[in-house]
Amino acid sequence: MRRLVATLIALCALVPMTSGQHVYADESEAEQAAREIADARERTNQAADAYFAAESVLDGLEVEAQELEAEVADIESQVAALQERVLQVAVNRFTRSSSAASPLLNGFSSAEEQMQVSALTAVITDTSEADLDAFDALNRDLDKKNDELVAKHAETEAQRANAAALRDQATAEVEHLKDVEAERLQDDAVRKALAAEERTRAAQDVQLAAQQAAAPATTTFDDDIDAGGGGPENSAGVAEVGSGGQTGGGGSGGRPGGAGGEDYGGVGWVCPTGDAAVGFGDTWGAPRSGGRRHEGVDMIGPRGTPILAIVDGLAVSGERELGGHTIHFVGADGNNYFYGHLDEYGLLGEVHAGDIIGYMGDTGNAKASTPHLHFEIHPGGGPAVNPYPTVRAHC
Repeated sequence: MRRLVATLIALCALVPMTSGQHVYADESEAEQAAREIADARERTNQAADAYFAAESVLDGLEVEAQELEAEVADIESQVAALQERVLQVAVNRFTRSSSAASPLLNGFSSAEEQMQVSALTAVITDTSEADLDAFDALNRDLDKKNDELVAKHAETEAQRANAAALRDQATAEVEHLKDVEAERLQDDAVRKALAAEERTRAAQDVQLAAQQAAAPATTTFDDDIDAGGGGPENSAGVAEVGSGGQTGGGGSGGRPGGAGGEDYGGVGWVCPTGDAAVGFGDTWGAPRSGGRRHEGVDMIGPRGTPILAIVDGLAVSGERELGGHTIHFVGADGNNYFYGHLDEYGLLGEVHAGDIIGYMGDTGNAKASTPHLHFEIHPGGGPAVNPYPTVRAHC
């Protein structure tokens, strides 16, 4: 019996205490789990990117529809203005067609008087024809514009349905990512493997971006860029990337970051959504209504996701028509940051990196979208730069 007990104790010592947590048999299994998490993150980001791209298309279609509606209203006003003159033309033509019985016209007996009447009639006829031609042309334009407007409304509705489907897909990917990370990130081996996997993919992003930069440019955006959620009041236009101060870098500019762009986050820079499962895409410069361009990165996540201070600094709340509940953040690193569409505020005033300063929501014009964080980076307090590479490198 003593030998049996000793044997059982020895066997138990060989079995690790997992407390219900999966232990990966070897490094390759942990690496596989890490790749699955990284793939889930990629799918989530791609779904978010596709959704916000569809929203940009929808925004553009709605602007075009508004412009067509304005054109239709203008043509309708011109038609109404000509309506009275066209009616008068009809009366004049009826009167001239009955000239034999008209005491006004048949009372002229001399040749000179008849010539004057003919000349006057010709002037009236020419004027009438011009009015009728203009009236006819305007009505043709009106019919054409109305047809274009009907088609544009149909295209807009189709795009709205497409955007809604992509929004649901992005939301589903976020939820799936939460489940995947909750299940597999409990293991130290997976966390280490994931960090290595992310570094490898970041290096591939840098290499790909360098190759794209070497290729001829095919698309450019104008310099009239405005924040989708409303940035600091003094921001305007597009700064050259790297013109501001690197976070913690004393104003020397950014360094290579995720997706090959400039990274303005230094050591200790905290992702604005922390470790939460979120999806985000590179929507910098995307068209927005009113001729604006998108100046931030949009990060999809569950409503109420804690929003964090990225560095030590000063968090000041604000209210914007587009951005809803917003925070203008003055970082101790010399950069300014902007958070939009918050549902609620957290700790404000002087805060430290990692403090909860708000909660993700859909205030402002995000009511027509989905709960997400609009996040901007303003190096040195100046114009905004594309925050996607920084967020990609740190989130």
